[in-house]
Amino acid sequence: MQYIGMLAPIAFVFALAALAQVGSLKKEVDELKQELDMATRIRDKEEKH
Repeated sequence: MQYIGMLAPIAFVFALAALAQVGSLKKEVDELKQELDMATRIRDKEEKH
């Protein structure tokens, strides 16, 4: 049972790293959404002409 207490700090560090990774991925997905939206607008604009 005392081993579980020793693993808690390591688990906490891994959890923080995972949260940082999720934040980074969310930012990248948002940037890709913006690029896709811009490309879609350009395509739609070209199709109208």
